[in-house]
Amino acid sequence: MKVAALDLGTNSFLCLIVEGDKSGIKKVLSDQVKVVRLGQGVGQTGAFHPEALKRAKECLTEFKKEIDRHHVDRILAMATSAARDAKNGEELFKIGKELSIPIEIIPGADEARITFAGATEDELKENGNIAVVDVGGGSTEFIVGNRKELHFSKSLNIGGVRLTEKFISAQPISSLERAAVEKFIDEQIASIIPQIKAHPIDEILAVAGTPSALAVADIGSFDPKKIQGYVLDQAKLKKWCDLFASTTTQEKTDKYNIEPGRADIIFVGATILHRFLVHANKPSMKVSIKGVRYGVALEALSRN
Repeated sequence: MKVAALDLGTNSFLCLIVEGDKSGIKKVLSDQVKVVRLGQGVGQTGAFHPEALKRAKECLTEFKKEIDRHHVDRILAMATSAARDAKNGEELFKIGKELSIPIEIIPGADEARITFAGATEDELKENGNIAVVDVGGGSTEFIVGNRKELHFSKSLNIGGVRLTEKFISAQPISSLERAAVEKFIDEQIASIIPQIKAHPIDEILAVAGTPSALAVADIGSFDPKKIQGYVLDQAKLKKWCDLFASTTTQEKTDKYNIEPGRADIIFVGATILHRFLVHANKPSMKVSIKGVRYGVALEALSRN
């Protein structure tokens, strides 16, 4: 069976096309990502901006061409934070209907399971717990589990787009605004650390665009084989936080290969990852280029 799995996030849209069956993914046929910034202004207005909806339609139109080219048997598109928060969320569903792309909101109870399954595909061992940190545009998911069960999951409203719009007025970032961002992130993460530390963690996986972008900044180019499993330690993350705070958005793109559409929010994303390691008292985390879209593909393959 061929399935198209779409992850419609607050900042990025991703489209994964795979072959597989109920036992799992056998072959990746296509894997595309585009920065859409669907969550533009949602934190302030509570609604999708017309420009964001226009970008969403353009992106999904391109994705549909790729989906049709592969003659898939099933399409499953899942939306998360921004679509839940927007009072005009039906506009996104209208776009999906026009393009014959059925869009679902991931139920809160299923989001952790789908995210964890996608992030840990081929990573889970017989024993040992993995913590998954999924930094999004609107929220960040923290999940701890193993092959048998999920022990803990929590979605915190500390996404890259949300906090950049909330706290940052210009880049380079002032020391006052940086301190405000860090204080807010620290307070949010500290609220879940007791539950996370209740389960011994053998490995931390960081998924989504932020950790991959940091690996690209270090490596110099996007090489999936080098990025998958790339280690981000506390010192490296602190270095990126300092650099991103002291540079313009354009400098982040020109000097460090951070793509336009992510450069303005990368400081917040890096700060979330760094502060999590500090609070969890862990030395490092590994980058995974997998994530929600892999979980959505597994979900599509498992449905009757």
